[in-house]
Amino acid sequence: MTTLTFYGGANEIGGNKILLEDKDARIYLDFGQSFDFGEQYFHEYLQPRAAHGLEVFFEFGLMPPVPKLYSRSMLERTELKYAPTDIDGVLITHSHSDHVNHLPFLDESIPVHMGHGTHRILEAYHKLYPSLVNIGEHDQINHFKSGDSFSIKHLEVQPVHVEHSIPGAYGFIVHTSKGPLVYTGDLRLHGPKSSMTREFIEKAAACNPYALLCEGTRMSSESHHNYTEEEVEKKIDDIIQDSKGIVFCYFSMSNIDRFMSVYRATLKNGRKMVIDTKFAYILDELKDKIPDLPDVLTDSNLQIYFRLAKSGTYNEKDYAVYERKYFDKKITFDEVSKQQKDIVMHMGFNKLMELVYIQPKNADYIYSSSEHFLEGEENEAERTVLENWMKHFGVKFHKAHCSGHASREDLEHLIREINPEIVIPIHTQQAQEFKKIHSKVMIPEKGDTLKL
Repeated sequence: MTTLTFYGGANEIGGNKILLEDKDARIYLDFGQSFDFGEQYFHEYLQPRAAHGLEVFFEFGLMPPVPKLYSRSMLERTELKYAPTDIDGVLITHSHSDHVNHLPFLDESIPVHMGHGTHRILEAYHKLYPSLVNIGEHDQINHFKSGDSFSIKHLEVQPVHVEHSIPGAYGFIVHTSKGPLVYTGDLRLHGPKSSMTREFIEKAAACNPYALLCEGTRMSSESHHNYTEEEVEKKIDDIIQDSKGIVFCYFSMSNIDRFMSVYRATLKNGRKMVIDTKFAYILDELKDKIPDLPDVLTDSNLQIYFRLAKSGTYNEKDYAVYERKYFDKKITFDEVSKQQKDIVMHMGFNKLMELVYIQPKNADYIYSSSEHFLEGEENEAERTVLENWMKHFGVKFHKAHCSGHASREDLEHLIREINPEIVIPIHTQQAQEFKKIHSKVMIPEKGDTLKL
């Protein structure tokens, strides 16, 4: 018998944590954290102590008390007794937190399978933000690339690259005793590397799958224009061209497609791009995986912003060891302030303090990340702070973004092309909409086990 148990990712966006059982094989498809994880119990400095493992999470029902899954150290203060694991592996699609953040809870002996690029990104972010990004200790982390095939007991697993808003994203074809099962992970078809997703669709269709676990982040009945990365780049280009001062732009450092869009638009307008030392480190770490990236150490169009620290004299000893590597590319707030019309600068919310030193004139700010930050009551405080900073410095605010997830139209195309017997919606709050485009849809609830 083949079954799927949904510990996360069912009727919610994110938090994918799906147990696939087939004969004597038991594997998880991702092991992530939902976006609203614990928000009803934790707030700001009220957070569970890491040293207490799973105790608090079990108390509030935030993690399933599944036997033979978690490490001994994570169970020390719980009523669930440790026992050797019976899980044969975990397949990771990509490095976003809603797909990897609960890996530290797992028994160390469970093999974790992830793309080589995904592991590189997670290691780089762990070095920069060790308290925020941590996948824990694992005896085996097995790397793969698109085109590989590997076995977990009798299951044959084929990872196939897809396009998402972060490099190194994959979908999987898992050959079970019931037939091929396709898992999309997160993907899109409207970016510069959409050919990767099209290849995934072709390979999934060719295997005549029994079941398709399909993400549906944007499976809404509402009709919205499906902005492409090309359109985003054009809008950014227009804003830079029209700007009479410095242009600030915010986007995730892991969104390499967006970086390249901003970088190209910057160069097209005869400006230089300024990034901070953390961003430089991320690009440096990914350069050998993504050859199109500029070399932060040699590219004359990239300069690296060093904040004023400790001694106030820009002494190399004021900065972390990894930062010192970029010291020859240093640009200071004073230099940025004097060259405002010649610069496009990456500027996140937590770096706004630098505006006090730069003193921007006639500036523009492009918000080019998830719309979620700009919506909802839960973001009102931060949104108000951002608006106040923009108003204080007379900065003109713009939005230029496209999603990392496939549109409804593209999801319809994907399902039609793959043509599975069964569609199982995941990573969505619009699961019922799938019934309008496929005759056999199984909609799971969190905690459900579906028999295939």
